[in-house]
Amino acid sequence: MTDTVRIAVLGLVHDHIWGAMPHFAEVEGVELVGAADPNQPLLEKFQAQSGCDKVYRDYEELLDREQLDAVLAYGTNRSTAELVEMAAERGLHVMTEKPMASSLEVADRMLVAARKAGVILMVNWPIAWSPSIQHAYRLVREGRIGRPWQLKWRGGHGGPRELGCSKYFCDWLFDPQENGAGALFDYLGYGASLARLFIGLPNRVTAIAGRLVKDYIPVDDNAIVALEYAHANAVIECTWTEAVPDHPPHDLIVYGTEGVLVAGGDNVITRRKGDDDDQVHQPPALEAPRRNSLQYFVHCIRAGEPVEGVCSPENSLDAQQVMDAARLSVLTGSHISLPLVDHLYPM
Repeated sequence: MTDTVRIAVLGLVHDHIWGAMPHFAEVEGVELVGAADPNQPLLEKFQAQSGCDKVYRDYEELLDREQLDAVLAYGTNRSTAELVEMAAERGLHVMTEKPMASSLEVADRMLVAARKAGVILMVNWPIAWSPSIQHAYRLVREGRIGRPWQLKWRGGHGGPRELGCSKYFCDWLFDPQENGAGALFDYLGYGASLARLFIGLPNRVTAIAGRLVKDYIPVDDNAIVALEYAHANAVIECTWTEAVPDHPPHDLIVYGTEGVLVAGGDNVITRRKGDDDDQVHQPPALEAPRRNSLQYFVHCIRAGEPVEGVCSPENSLDAQQVMDAARLSVLTGSHISLPLVDHLYPM
């Protein structure tokens, strides 16, 4: 590989790509080569925002014509596996966007393709670049609140359409095949990733979900998921129907045997047994190579290091397992034990 890491974008229907584009100007030694997507308006938007003129309507045409080291795959939750497989068989490293997939079977295809080809696979979770979340994890690892025995997290907003998401994004977010569910899959992955990072993979998952407010969409708009461990639990809430988004704040709360931690906004607050007051921690500024997703992805490529933390494929696959278990729990009204093995025997 040359000193410059040459990267192309496969798929533009996941709106998070537009937030990732400015990182190309911030990370040294990276060249944005081009993009491919079947939707001409999205290709024109890419050209306008990136200043890069090389665009293709066909993914494989781009991959065959351009010299690349890696790709960013921003398709639907279901189609990303095909993009990963296309790239991996050509020896290209891949970063995808959260969540990992529309199902555990699809996520497994991605991981197998990357491991078979010996390329890096990274799943970008925006929470990974939160200074407060990173600092909260350090404090918990240091034992500041003792052993974590409960985690609570809520994610959501007033709805994708109300938030201003594009038609291309909403079209597949509201499609149970391409997304995997509705709000359940849009937000459970965040909380499941955090629970996996702070506590581990749960033993059992129980969930309720439904279309409570938005009768114009064919998927769920709210869900509540409980994760059971041998000596801990976690509660994750997912919503697309908040009348006042992020109010009260969607802080991460971790209860430990020696205290409690709250991470949100610009601060992390801890309070231990016997303390008279809260201790407010100011998270340090993010440092290289973990300032943003592209910087870390390129670092792993250059250093030949595996992706670690929330964005690792292993952490993301476990989060996907929780997501699939939650969907199955909703459908059956039962507790679902982990690990799941259905993805090993696709019908």
